[in-house]
Amino acid sequence: MKILISNDDGILAPGLCALARAFGEAGHEVVVSAPDRQRSAASHSLSIGRPLTVQEANMPGALRAYAVSGTPADCVKLGLHKLFPEAEYVVSGINHGYNAGSDVLYSGTVAAAMEGALEGRHAMAVSLADSREDTYPLAAEMALDVFGRLLDHPLPPLCVLNLNYPKVDRALGIRVAPLRRIHYFDEYVQDPAGKEGCCFRLTGCANEDVEEGDDDFTWLRRGYATVTALGFDMTAYAATDALRTLF
Repeated sequence: MKILISNDDGILAPGLCALARAFGEAGHEVVVSAPDRQRSAASHSLSIGRPLTVQEANMPGALRAYAVSGTPADCVKLGLHKLFPEAEYVVSGINHGYNAGSDVLYSGTVAAAMEGALEGRHAMAVSLADSREDTYPLAAEMALDVFGRLLDHPLPPLCVLNLNYPKVDRALGIRVAPLRRIHYFDEYVQDPAGKEGCCFRLTGCANEDVEEGDDDFTWLRRGYATVTALGFDMTAYAATDALRTLF
């Protein structure tokens, strides 16, 4: 299988290396197109009107690897149009930190996979708890297993498989689960003002003191990996139908 691999943590991220190595050693033709630096929380942004520079990089397991001066979505779009147009599948990750619940809206990792789906390829995103970098190989192993199952039972067009690996040494299993809205204790810390005015940094953490349910956030806390099928269509159908009475 010809696979384009990307991420949002950048070309030097250990999760990207683990993923490329695992899929390459499994016999797949792998080409990497990833940001040249950290681009977390870039969501599905694109570089409009700004040129993208591309530099070759070394990546064990990959036939070729490119560092691109753009967003994760840029990397996949450019990859599928110019760098590796014969790619059949897009895999994004392994992200440093979960992309679970409502966080998928901010995720450059998920956006890279979704761009692949929008370009007509099958796609999956892979993420790992941010405190367990030592388990990247295990997350890559599970990604290969999930990938193999999807080859036999592919998702519908325009869908992305979102896989998250838990904090434990070895996942207790895999659970299929919907997303959960995650609430954050957000705080903006003001730094000393420069010549251009005020400077603020966003800090805070997720509220984990929540009632458990049958959702991805709950199953990850229990030590299970989670898979969720994501689509690009954000239409609220019931609300849209209700609008027909107004317009």
